[in-house]
Amino acid sequence: MTNLPPYTKFERQVERIHQLLEVEGSTVTWNDHIPDPDNPSQPRQIDISIRRDSSLTLVECRIHKQPQDVTWIEELMGRRTSLNADAVIAVSASGFTTTAREKANRHGIHLRDFATLSREEVQNWGRRRTLTLKFCEFTQVTITIRVNQAPKRGVPQLTDAEGKPLSPVAWCLLFHSIMRRLHQDRWSGAPVIIEVEAPIQTKLLVNGAAPASIVISAEVRRISSRIRLVEYADPVTSVSYAEVGSYELGASEIIENCDNLAMTIDLSTITIPENCCFETVTVDAGRVVNMKPHIIGAEQAIYSRIPIQVRYEFPNCDALGSSMSVAIPLIVEKL
Repeated sequence: MTNLPPYTKFERQVERIHQLLEVEGSTVTWNDHIPDPDNPSQPRQIDISIRRDSSLTLVECRIHKQPQDVTWIEELMGRRTSLNADAVIAVSASGFTTTAREKANRHGIHLRDFATLSREEVQNWGRRRTLTLKFCEFTQVTITIRVNQAPKRGVPQLTDAEGKPLSPVAWCLLFHSIMRRLHQDRWSGAPVIIEVEAPIQTKLLVNGAAPASIVISAEVRRISSRIRLVEYADPVTSVSYAEVGSYELGASEIIENCDNLAMTIDLSTITIPENCCFETVTVDAGRVVNMKPHIIGAEQAIYSRIPIQVRYEFPNCDALGSSMSVAIPLIVEKL
C-alpha cells in the first residue's frame, strides 16, 4: 500500500473518512463500477460510491496542484444525471475556483476541500494524539534444549519438522512465548529476568527427534519510541466533520470524527532497535474514544538480530553449548 500512486492514496484516505462518517447500514466502496443505464454492458468507474437504503452517492476525487474549475463541476453534473445518482461529492486536494463553487452551489454538487493547516491551528484544537511503538529488548538469552538421547558424535543438528534449518519465524515464536507470558503477568515494562518453557507447536527437532523440553531465559525490558503528529488536513462540510492527521511513519494516519477514530498504522518503515522484537503500538488520543485500527506494511521483511546461546542437555552427560545470532522477522499479531 505504501507504494501506491498519490491519487490512489488520496482516494483511499477519502474512503476511510466516509467509512467513519457514514451512518450504520451504509456501504462505502472504493473504485466501484456502476452499470450505465444507457449502456449496461459498459460499467462506469467511480472513485467511491456510498449506498444507503435506496440512495446512491458518487464521490469523485482529484489531487492536482491547481484549484479545480467549473469544467469538472459540469462533468460531475452530467455523471450524476447519467447514472441516476442521488448526490455527488467532489473532493479536491487543491481546492476550487470561485466560479466552480458558485456552479456547484447552484446545481447541488457537494464540495470537499482539503486545505493543509498550520501547526498553530492544530495546537488550537487542544487535542493530544501520540502514537507509541513498543519493543521488547532481549539480552543474556539462553535456550536450553533437553533431549532424550545424546548424539553419537559432533554438535546436535537443530531443524524444523521437515528436517530443514529453522526459519526466522520459528525462532520468533520462542521470543513471542516470552512476551505472551509477560503480558499475562501484567508486565509494566521494567527490566526483568524470566524463564519460559516454549510451546509444543514450535516444532523444533534435534537430530530428527522431538526434544523433551525447550526452555528460554532472558533479561527483558521494554523500549518505547514516540511518533509525533506532523500535519493535518480538514475536509470541510456543513453536515459532517472529520480531522485527518499524518504521522512520521510511512503511510500512517488518523481520521477522527467526534469520539470515533480510524487509525492506519504503517509498520513498513519502522526501525527495530538492536536486540529487540516489535511488541505493540499504542495510540493516546487524550480521552476515551472508539477506535478502528488497521495495520499495513506487516508483510514486508523487517528483521532484528538477537544474539542467543543454545545449550543442549542430555541424560547422564555434560551439557553442550553453542552461541549464535538469529535474525528475527517482525510478526504482527495480537499478543
